[in-house]
Amino acid sequence: MVSFNARNREEEDDDHDFDKKKTDQEEKFAWQENLREDDPWKHVKDIKGDLHYRVLSIPRNATMREIKAAYRQKAREHHPDKGGCSETFDKVQKAFETLSCPKKREQYDRLQHVTQYRYIPGVTQRAVGGEDLLLDDIARLGLETDASTQLVVLCEVCGRPSTRVCMCSLYYCDFCERKQHWKGEFGLHWPVTQSDRLKVDLAKKELEEKKKEDARRYELEDPNFRDPASLREIREFKEHAAEIYGVRKRDQTRVFDMRLARYYMWAQTTRHVYVAIMLPTGYKDKELHMDFRGQVLVVQSEDSPPVVERHLAFQPSREFPVQTMQTEDKRFFVLSIPKSNMGEDIKQCFEGDPDYARCMQPPYTLHESNTEVIMEFELPFWIDEEDVRVDITKRTVRVRVTNEIDTIRHFWWKTQGHEELRKNWEAIVPEECAWSLDDESINSKGEKCRLLMICLAKPLPDQEEKEYKKNSRQDNRFALAKWVDTSTTQESGVRFFIEDEDDFDLESLLISMVFMETGSSFVPVKPEYAYRAPFDTSKTIKDVNLLPKRVKTLLDKMLDGTEVFEKNEEEGRGEGGNLEAIANE
Repeated sequence: MVSFNARNREEEDDDHDFDKKKTDQEEKFAWQENLREDDPWKHVKDIKGDLHYRVLSIPRNATMREIKAAYRQKAREHHPDKGGCSETFDKVQKAFETLSCPKKREQYDRLQHVTQYRYIPGVTQRAVGGEDLLLDDIARLGLETDASTQLVVLCEVCGRPSTRVCMCSLYYCDFCERKQHWKGEFGLHWPVTQSDRLKVDLAKKELEEKKKEDARRYELEDPNFRDPASLREIREFKEHAAEIYGVRKRDQTRVFDMRLARYYMWAQTTRHVYVAIMLPTGYKDKELHMDFRGQVLVVQSEDSPPVVERHLAFQPSREFPVQTMQTEDKRFFVLSIPKSNMGEDIKQCFEGDPDYARCMQPPYTLHESNTEVIMEFELPFWIDEEDVRVDITKRTVRVRVTNEIDTIRHFWWKTQGHEELRKNWEAIVPEECAWSLDDESINSKGEKCRLLMICLAKPLPDQEEKEYKKNSRQDNRFALAKWVDTSTTQESGVRFFIEDEDDFDLESLLISMVFMETGSSFVPVKPEYAYRAPFDTSKTIKDVNLLPKRVKTLLDKMLDGTEVFEKNEEEGRGEGGNLEAIANE
């Protein structure tokens, strides 16, 4: 039997559970009691952002085990099959889905932290009518409207036309941008939208790049277009030419001046001397003049000072013509001058030049490191020490061997950096330099020879180079060549001797001419490959596939021009394409 007191306790427990269920379902805030039934804020249950915790009757710091235990208990209490309320059971399900997922729970707690101390007095009431004002606003914006078929997205908060979309996919208007809202799994939060400012900025930047690209393309279509670097080169050339040719007290045709000599280089075979010239003032619509005034070679562009006006140091052949080739823009010019004495080794291209100055293949080899530069000359086996004289200064090294060679080279000098660094720059330490003449040896051709070895000692790295440059001296190996784009940060390096530097890639033209005649050519290594991995070296190449890419391209163009020339010569016209035959009068 069940006692009367036990029955009373069971009835009291049932009444308590019923009251608690009613409290969970109908909990209201005091400020909501005075709102109308059609007001959306009337039915807000999670204004503090803790409804899920209140539904499960757990604290905010509840563990996952406590959440699961509370869910099982609430599910048994409110399951519809057990006589519970289906709406309350749905709330329990929703609370468990949110709090059991760490990501959703973190998002829910974060929104609660933002809104728990915020008081929302209400939102703008949904007005009835006002379609005419809406159509007026659309017309004012310059949009076409058809009142019978116009589709307008309305603000989900106040009912006005929507102009923005929150990250929770809710549409809202300008009037509600400072009002909180909720939608779906997103609790009460302020409107969050993705600004189009970044898109606009990126679009503007892309438009500017497109304008620059179009302007650059239009400039390149102009045959006379010159970039800023080329314009600076033209100004420098004109200034130097005016200074050099303005001095009439000396014969300029027999004076070597590196300011103009940098615009030409030469190479030789057993039959020809090839001279490659770069004309800074060359333009497609201007004539290019080449003339021999006796032994003086003159090459210049129309309305411009001569780039070359020098007396030849060798006797050209009178039996064969001088052939020339020029590029379409008339900036590069190559002469093929036949020798009068076949097989003669020419040491100077122009009178007054040091031996092998501006020659593609110098009479020495260089081995450069961080501490020294080794300069080697291959001399005949009969040369003695008394026949050799080496003079070394801070700026130059001069090598004289009786009846063999007399040449001088200038060291690279720093022209960038602060004034004190340029003023105190030293390429070598003359007091620590030395030279020696080795005993007889056999060269690569199997002939007897002697090696003259000159050791040029470099100064030690300074304190800044030790600390910030890995103890590497910032000399010519890390300099920026003039022909390199100044916008790049990579340092290409330049050659140790100024006379050997090729600012305009004239070596490619000479390699092409020599290879086309002999089937092989000496290929000097570029500084960017000599001072960087894999540390290439100069060599003689006989396989056309091993030639640099630019040289192979030039060879193809030259061969096409030669075929046209030969075809026209058979027809009696004597000229073709860019290849011309000019007789040496």
